[in-house]
Amino acid sequence: MEAYVAAIRYFNAGIDENEARHIVVAIVRETHAAGIDPRLVVAIVATESSFDRTARSSAGAIGLGQLMPSTAAADDVSDSRNIDQNIHGTVLTLKGNLRHYAAFDLQHRYVYAIAAYNAGAGAVDAYGGVPPYDETIHYVWKVVVLWRRLWGMSAG
Repeated sequence: MEAYVAAIRYFNAGIDENEARHIVVAIVRETHAAGIDPRLVVAIVATESSFDRTARSSAGAIGLGQLMPSTAAADDVSDSRNIDQNIHGTVLTLKGNLRHYAAFDLQHRYVYAIAAYNAGAGAVDAYGGVPPYDETIHYVWKVVVLWRRLWGMSAG
C-alpha cells in the first residue's frame, strides 16, 4: 500500500495521502476482481492524468483514467470524477481490450490493449497493431516503460 501511495504522490505532489490511499484501494479492488496487474493500471492512470481526478482532456475525456463520455456510459460510470467509478470504468475498459486481443501472444496482447486504451480498438484493428499515430506510439511506450519500472525492471 505504501509503495503505491508514494508512487501516486510522486506523479501528483498536490494529492493528499487520504486521496492517494482511496485511489490505491480502488485500483487494488478493481484489478483483483478483474484479474489484472494493478501496476498496469497505475501506469495507465499516471500516463493519462497524473492521478488528477478532475483532469479533462481537450477531446472530452474525464478523470483519473481519462474516460470518454461514451466509454463511461458503457461501463455504467455516471460520475467520471468519482474515484471509485472512474477506476472501475478504467479497469473494465482495459479488461475488455485484453479480452479483445486474447488470441495474440502476451506481448502483443498487452501492447495492443494499451494502444486500444488510447486510440480505440477500431484503430488498432484497422492497422493490425499499434496505429501509426505519434500520440499512440508515445503513449504505449510511456505506459510500458512505467509498468516495467513499477515491476522493478529496466525500461528496455
